[in-house]
Amino acid sequence: MSAGQPTLQSLLINVLKKHRNRTFCYMEGGATQYLQLDRVSNQVANAVRKLGYGPGDRIAVAMSNVLECPMAIMGVMKSGATFSGLNPMMTEADMGYILDDAAAKMVFVDVVALDKLVKLKPGRSKLKHVVVLGENVPQGFTAWSEFISGSAESDPVPNAKPGDEFNISYTGGTTGKPKGVVNSQGGFFFNLVAHCVDTPLQASDKILLMTPLAHAAGLLMLAGSVKGASFIVEKAFDPFKALELVEKEKVTMVFMVPTIIYLLLDILKQKKYDTSSLRLILYGAAPIAESRLAEALEVFGPILFQKYGQVECANMITTLTPEDHIRALKYPKLLQSCGRPDSMVTIRIVDDNGNEAPAGSTGEITVSAPYLMKGYLNQPEVTAKTLKGGWLHTGDMGRFDEEGYLYIVDRKKDMVVTGGMNVFSAEVEECIARHPKVRQVAVIGIPDEKWGEAVTAVIVPNGEVSSNEIIEFCQGKLSKYAVPKNIFFKDSLPMTLIGKTDKKVLREPYWKDTGRMVH
Repeated sequence: MSAGQPTLQSLLINVLKKHRNRTFCYMEGGATQYLQLDRVSNQVANAVRKLGYGPGDRIAVAMSNVLECPMAIMGVMKSGATFSGLNPMMTEADMGYILDDAAAKMVFVDVVALDKLVKLKPGRSKLKHVVVLGENVPQGFTAWSEFISGSAESDPVPNAKPGDEFNISYTGGTTGKPKGVVNSQGGFFFNLVAHCVDTPLQASDKILLMTPLAHAAGLLMLAGSVKGASFIVEKAFDPFKALELVEKEKVTMVFMVPTIIYLLLDILKQKKYDTSSLRLILYGAAPIAESRLAEALEVFGPILFQKYGQVECANMITTLTPEDHIRALKYPKLLQSCGRPDSMVTIRIVDDNGNEAPAGSTGEITVSAPYLMKGYLNQPEVTAKTLKGGWLHTGDMGRFDEEGYLYIVDRKKDMVVTGGMNVFSAEVEECIARHPKVRQVAVIGIPDEKWGEAVTAVIVPNGEVSSNEIIEFCQGKLSKYAVPKNIFFKDSLPMTLIGKTDKKVLREPYWKDTGRMVH
């Protein structure tokens, strides 16, 4: 590759060297410098090159939050090969599906996923190498220490081009088999630049990560590394441990979903922790409930920062800033927004024919940005439908207000069609969530002989509340056809690995005998 081309590979090689004298992370009871990360990731990259792998070769990392995980991830990235992160806790069947779909030639694992790879590797001729972190290395696999032993600590020569594959990220798969989202070297270069422009990352930050580094937490780590930030990494989420670390380590930034924010607020009512070091609570996946905004601002201060994005646009589409959250105290409607478009993003709202919808009307959110995915792996027809005309068709329904704030009304596939009328489940959820005795709510459609689909609310209550009370609360606030016909109470809602309500699990008991999920 010629010098100066925008690739993530070159950017990563440069910034890790630049920050060598800074602390990279606090993990497993000790501090690790960027210098060590740089050296070991170079050893990984050069060892990968020795095996003949580079641009176009897919290499997976299925490791828990151990120090070697970011070293392996960044080493694969520096080699120019295509990186794919796997949650080591996923099922053997899901892991096998992804390895096959990506035609992975190599996998890095630790003890958490090792047994699965022992069973999966024999039937996969394309999977040539498995590198194992741990003491007991099965025959035919390679120990981590052996793999990097003797490998050069010097920077690998960049060999990737902007159009080459950078990574394959798999969607959550809540509606079927996960799809492999392919990103390019150039696209991800611009994505990290966008992170630095539209997220107030600082070199002085201490960022707490308690979710798998092979997924969204790893993207935040990658972006923070560009700035030279430090990370405090735990193997699993524990709300009490999170608050202890914020107090003890003076954490400045955390990333979470709203349900976790609520959990921390509830804990802080019972026990005091010093959270004054926090300057940013970055959250996504859903808007924060209006009823809890004032509480969150009182407890944490004006530091809430909401991001809307998708795997297909690497989590950088719009931002609702801390200033927006403060305004929302006076203008609560603003809290239903996901903010304004990020600096490199253009958004169009289109109708079912792909034509731009009239100002203020609802349609599908389409996005243009220099970091859109290249497409879905092995799914050209789905790619063509999703990237029509160079625009990402998000599958989210939304509208703009007169100030340019974007409001997501619902997912197309999450719409309940009842009596021929479209009901946006997010609108019903937002209404029910205002009830003081509702802790969590999810709205789904279930089969109904009269209506086709009946609007149904599944609620985690916060005290004694009846179905009739909820229905009466909704009347007058929602269109008659949107008022739930069924109310079910549960102790908890099922969640996906990334913290979203798993509506597929909620729907399944009602639709399992129908052969489809809609009427």
